[in-house]
Amino acid sequence: MTRRLLFALSFAALTATPLADTSVFAMQALTEKERYAKAEALRFGIEMPQDTAAAFQEMQALAKDGNARAQARLAYYHLKGIGTSVDPDAAALWYQAAIEAGRDNVRTSYAKLLMSQGQTAEALTQLNVASEAGIEKAQALRAEYHYLGRFAEASDKPFGRAELTRFAQAGDVASMKVVLSAMQQGAEFDVDPDVLTAQMLDVARQDSGKAGGKAAEALLRLWRGQDDAQTLALRAELVAHAALRGRARAEEGLLLAYDTHDARAFRPLAQQIVSEASDADYERALYVVSRLDKNAFVHVLQEELRTRGYRVGPTTGIFNTRTMRAVVWFCQDTGIQAECRLGPLRAKVIKAIAGELAKMTPSA
Repeated sequence: MTRRLLFALSFAALTATPLADTSVFAMQALTEKERYAKAEALRFGIEMPQDTAAAFQEMQALAKDGNARAQARLAYYHLKGIGTSVDPDAAALWYQAAIEAGRDNVRTSYAKLLMSQGQTAEALTQLNVASEAGIEKAQALRAEYHYLGRFAEASDKPFGRAELTRFAQAGDVASMKVVLSAMQQGAEFDVDPDVLTAQMLDVARQDSGKAGGKAAEALLRLWRGQDDAQTLALRAELVAHAALRGRARAEEGLLLAYDTHDARAFRPLAQQIVSEASDADYERALYVVSRLDKNAFVHVLQEELRTRGYRVGPTTGIFNTRTMRAVVWFCQDTGIQAECRLGPLRAKVIKAIAGELAKMTPSA
């Protein structure tokens, strides 16, 4: 059962407060479990309009009341900028609060944050404590970091390899991903890569939830550029996985379209995929198009500018005078003239333009 469906079912059971009343005061009539479910329902837009700012406020209220689960989730909100600005320092504080409240499983997420900040020694400490508490996700992540040398001089590659092998054979998706990727690069593990790949594919096909989505994404990355008929069919199957992240769906969908169509046929497909990407994934999708085919990028850019009211003339896939003028006006309107002066087909400029296009709603 997917997380979205679980939240929907949990939320449907909330009868103590009318759906339209989302104030913190109204939340006090609910149990802590119900308050948590309602905050997440606001985040996802289940049974009510999506409102991430309200979700943040409700989750923050519950966290301040001492609910450790809410404290861990609030840390995630801060880390991802859900209903608030991205704030890793605030995320760290709430992770610490949840850990102090006895949630050892939160140490894994906290360790990831510490690693991103270069605090490898403290991250290893957190993973060691969680591993000793029997948290398998922490054990698997610790193995991965040891094998990849992420703990610097404290890394133990043989230990990491042995643990990764154990977890991969047990079906841990993250470990299978690391092992298969390493073996693809020539590393040696005491496993059969074909058996492991088949096992990963089984997870993707049988699990419609998060684990299946991660397995699908891992396989799509492993199979990039492989264009034999069987692998192309598998890639097409996995791109359609219900739990595949939006970013991966857009990126892998573009790569698949590029591998299965000629240049002219790829252009409208790229346009469709980019236009269907969420605001969060739009910039990456448009940038991927630019890396694959510059003419396809210009085609998509012309279409996207047109839908936002700019006069670009016919969609040609050629960066002509009309398109240049439209880009100049767009850069002026969005305040990115300095970036645009570098040249419209430079990577930095493409990212800047894509970022601003994502913020601008197409005209009706």
